[in-house]
Amino acid sequence: MKKIKKLLNSIKISFLIILISFLLMMFIDFFFGKRIMKKFDHLFAESEFYEKIIRINHPVFHHMLRADVNYKKYKSFEGLTVFCTDNHGFRNKCNTKTGKKFDLAFIGDSFVEAGSLNYEDTFVGMFNNYSKKRIANLGVTSYSPSIYLAKINFLLNNGYDFKHIIIFIDVGDLYDEAFKYTLNDKLEVIEKGRNKKRYIRKEFLRNNFPVLNFSFWVIRKSNLFNNKANSKKESDPISENFVYTQSLDIKTKWTYSTKNDMVEGYNGKISDHQKNLINTMTNLYEILNKKDIKMSVAVFPNPQQLLYDTRKSVYVLMWEDFCKNKCSNFINYFDDFFDLVETEGLQETIIKYYWKNDPHFNKEGNRVIFDKLKTIYK
Repeated sequence: MKKIKKLLNSIKISFLIILISFLLMMFIDFFFGKRIMKKFDHLFAESEFYEKIIRINHPVFHHMLRADVNYKKYKSFEGLTVFCTDNHGFRNKCNTKTGKKFDLAFIGDSFVEAGSLNYEDTFVGMFNNYSKKRIANLGVTSYSPSIYLAKINFLLNNGYDFKHIIIFIDVGDLYDEAFKYTLNDKLEVIEKGRNKKRYIRKEFLRNNFPVLNFSFWVIRKSNLFNNKANSKKESDPISENFVYTQSLDIKTKWTYSTKNDMVEGYNGKISDHQKNLINTMTNLYEILNKKDIKMSVAVFPNPQQLLYDTRKSVYVLMWEDFCKNKCSNFINYFDDFFDLVETEGLQETIIKYYWKNDPHFNKEGNRVIFDKLKTIYK
């Protein structure tokens, strides 16, 4: 009997020690966790978790880049590159501080952010080095027109000033607007299908207990708890360097696979999704027009479109028509890249100007974008 009591007391003491230790760690995490993560985040800058800490949620326009990021070891296609943001959370040269007035701003998704390149090798960085204008890169991965509208409207209402904004419309924006994002009456971005309770829990953990949040991420990614850790990716059907099939990218195929106004994988008519996209961009134009801010729209092909679409893509014609009486410039890169296909060859163009097995532009692709901007905005 005494042995049992002694054992129970030992268990109680052990439990109390564990409980007190846990509460102490939670206390430290709550009050000092952000400082701890800031102090040591260079240690995991090469990991996938870095993506989570440089991209922070925003209550109005969904997400943004964290301000004053300064990393020399950002994991990308090229290995390790430099990734920095300025005091506003805009991608920029390292250690940059600017005011809120800009001559020219670029906005778009991952094509504009270009996180896999050093800033000076992106088309925005090239243009910034070339021009004496005050330049802002508002682009962030996974943006689409609803976010463009919400973010620009928010910035304008909070003291920012732009003379001209160039919007790089991605072909995948139609899909994102159909399935991912929408706007409420306050011009705040709402993510479709989001589990609100789960989102609130995740945000509470992320914002209040960052060290614990990181610990959970490590556990989820460990081989012990991840059965997919050793799973192999499917090999691509065309060749090692030439990976794009006509059905591979649902975000792209609406431009070349529409039959009777329908595309497999989309709910409803493609024309209805196009109208919603145009309405969002029209609302953005009206906001800018009231403030005498010029707007331009740029369109560009991804490899699937070079393979299966034409330079007169429905995507091009859609935005060319939109720009009539609205845009200062309609910047069409389809002609530039289809000209390269004719002179250099289809496979050679994709290999030379895009990342391997990826639709994004590499350094050479970004230079093509910059060269045209340079001729328009001297």
